[in-house]
Amino acid sequence: MKKFKDYIETESFTEEEWGDILFAKELDIRKISEDVSRSDLDQIEKYADKLFSAVGIDVEFTRHFLDRVNDERNKKPINTAELIRLFRLTYKKHGKKIPKMGPDAQAVIHDMETDVNMPFVLQRDRDGMLDMVAKTVMRKKDFKTSNQKLKV
Repeated sequence: MKKFKDYIETESFTEEEWGDILFAKELDIRKISEDVSRSDLDQIEKYADKLFSAVGIDVEFTRHFLDRVNDERNKKPINTAELIRLFRLTYKKHGKKIPKMGPDAQAVIHDMETDVNMPFVLQRDRDGMLDMVAKTVMRKKDFKTSNQKLKV
């Protein structure tokens, strides 16, 4: 059995291609329906905080977010790999644009491949740092909103 290190040395993929390969593998592994736990969400928040700290944003989740991520109305359950992918692509594509929207701005992050939508609001916290508060999340093809859509 080849180890990951062997693949890196023999295959010439970019970092982004490796990310997509690992994302696809993660989705294959998680075909079994599995709920996202509070601790999973805490780990995702730490990851997103590290990404967005470079642009001065702290990521937060509402209690409703946890309820909705495991909701049966999503048809296909939303898993942790999809949420990580959503934050990674959002930072890559819109990382510098989001802080310029300013406090009290609202928008929706839309993953066009997985149809996952995440409405958020930007707020100033007590320390003066900008918080990206993810209000909810859902899988829906034609999500309608009057707010700006950030497509990834």
